[in-house]
Amino acid sequence: MQLGIFTRVFQDISFDEMVKQARGYGFKTLELTANYKSKHINIMQPDIEHILQIIEQNDLQITSLDIHRDSQLFLGAKGKDTYHFYPGTSVEQQEYAEKVLYQIAEVTKQLNVRVVVGNIGCLDFSDIFEWPSKSGWKNQLSIAKEKWMPILERYYTENIIFAHEIGPQQLAFNTETALELADVFENIPSLGFCIDPSQLLYTGINISDCIESLGKKVVNFHAKDAEFNHTVRKSGILAHGNYSPINRGYRSRIPGS
Repeated sequence: MQLGIFTRVFQDISFDEMVKQARGYGFKTLELTANYKSKHINIMQPDIEHILQIIEQNDLQITSLDIHRDSQLFLGAKGKDTYHFYPGTSVEQQEYAEKVLYQIAEVTKQLNVRVVVGNIGCLDFSDIFEWPSKSGWKNQLSIAKEKWMPILERYYTENIIFAHEIGPQQLAFNTETALELADVFENIPSLGFCIDPSQLLYTGINISDCIESLGKKVVNFHAKDAEFNHTVRKSGILAHGNYSPINRGYRSRIPGS
């Protein structure tokens, strides 16, 4: 096993400077952030030759590309609410996301990468409760299959895996919904999962049990820990608002922070 870094933590610096810092910290692999306006790679116009050259010179490896923001726009575009992901109407955001999802398949091949980390998205997360709509969640799964299946079939032919990061505001937000989503997509091998402990612990999910249940479907893992402090008795595990306050009932951290 090798220790890698999700380069979003270096999102404010250039690709070359990011690689320099990542190597300096002793990382061996990179999950390259590839969302809209990423400073590390432009999916629509990638400088593949330069990226591969710098990676080789620094003895690093790109293990996955991440489009967790862009990808969820394909199903869950919210217009003004997701405007900071990509500027445009809901329709324009969906169209952009579709282009990215197909284009990144070409880029992964050129970079010798097999895993794309992202989010399937969700039309309305409130449908997790069977009230007021008893069929809302099931309807969302049907729509998701109709929209996403052609993409996953394309990835299958290209030997690429889309690793959905399990978490809130997504159709797969815990162990049972991840298994449900895999079943909806007929367990196609091109759909896998990314485990981020901080996204699961706060709802009481045991990480080991989740990994055991999903088995080989887990193809990516984010090393992030979580902390419950004394104020959880006040705010509960679904603490809302900004993540920053020191007295927040639930917080998550990357190693070293």
